[in-house]
Amino acid sequence: MSYKPNEIETKWQQIWNDRGAFEPLDSQDLPKKYILSMFPFPSGRLHMGHVRNYSIGDAMARYYRKQGYNVLHPIGWDAFGMPAENAAIKHGRHPKDWTYSNIDYMRKELNSLGLSFSKTREFATCDELYTRWEQEFIIKMFEDKLLYRESTTVNWCEDCHTVLANEQVEDGCCWRCDNPVQQKEMPGYYIDILKYADELLEDLKLLEGHWPSQVLAMQSNWIGKSQGLEFRFNLSPESKTKLSDKFDGFDVFTTRADTIYGVTYSALAPEHPIVKELIKSKLLDSEIASKIEALSNMSERDRAQATKEGYDLGITVIHPITGEQIPVWTANFVLASYGGGAVMAVPTHDERDFEFATQYNLPLKYVIDGGDKNGAYTGEGKLTNSAQFTGMPNTQAKEEIIKLF
Repeated sequence: MSYKPNEIETKWQQIWNDRGAFEPLDSQDLPKKYILSMFPFPSGRLHMGHVRNYSIGDAMARYYRKQGYNVLHPIGWDAFGMPAENAAIKHGRHPKDWTYSNIDYMRKELNSLGLSFSKTREFATCDELYTRWEQEFIIKMFEDKLLYRESTTVNWCEDCHTVLANEQVEDGCCWRCDNPVQQKEMPGYYIDILKYADELLEDLKLLEGHWPSQVLAMQSNWIGKSQGLEFRFNLSPESKTKLSDKFDGFDVFTTRADTIYGVTYSALAPEHPIVKELIKSKLLDSEIASKIEALSNMSERDRAQATKEGYDLGITVIHPITGEQIPVWTANFVLASYGGGAVMAVPTHDERDFEFATQYNLPLKYVIDGGDKNGAYTGEGKLTNSAQFTGMPNTQAKEEIIKLF
């Protein structure tokens, strides 16, 4: 008997549908398994990426059913706002009509694949019943002071008129329209995730050995808890004059106060207000200014993957303890969203700072004994070249140095 997909697939998909073959059972006796694949955006057509993704989820759902689990394997539609609105404007249709007509078409495509979704649990994130509970959660979080409003630098797509996550920026362009992404400061509401930082970081340890280390590092950075010292780098008198006294310095956050005597340069994010002022006032070479502006338009993710790049800004700050003048650079590895967009650089005890310093022939100063002096030593040891703290274990010295501030 020959395989005739139009007949055989349609027949059995109808039988499965009539029998509710893939609906979870009304039973408390079986072990439960919830299998959720990322919802598709209702753009109007499925592509082979969808087929791959949902085939994997389907295989898992079928496997666990055969293992005796009561499986809930739902499907839905990630019908978030701005892209649907932009598409509706482009096609001259109401966003609701455009979105739901796309869902109807894509549902037929999904059904034709014979995937074992629970049909009774389907919903779209633009359904009023769903958004009602979204609003409920937001109001509750606001009442419990888990939301705050803040201006921060975001990835902005001018064509889509929306903010993008770092993962949605590919080679400096929007993943949806392929147009260049800008770094733009905008106000917004944020969840105060730091209130749960300890629990979240502790639970990440449960995934060690099971998840890729780079993914765990990314998750840890998203959680964003850091303990350390925040202090101010005051601009030198000459630099204040150069900037027409519009700035007197900038704040820096560090988790390594024990290495503060080893600072040989400071670096600002390309979006930092001081950098912007230097460009605006034409205090930098025009070619360098253009390169810095190009850096500022890169997403944080692209910067993390790029070769270290930076430029001397021609200004200096005063070391808060030694009084030495420290040169200030702008660098692509400094993020506006972390630590105020400024760092103290200790190349002998930070691998990132070392890579940048050796690339641009910046001075090195070891302040913790250890290592082979051919790279950044990030281990523990006794302090050297650190005034009254020389000879003290760095872990102990860290607390003592913080007391100076």
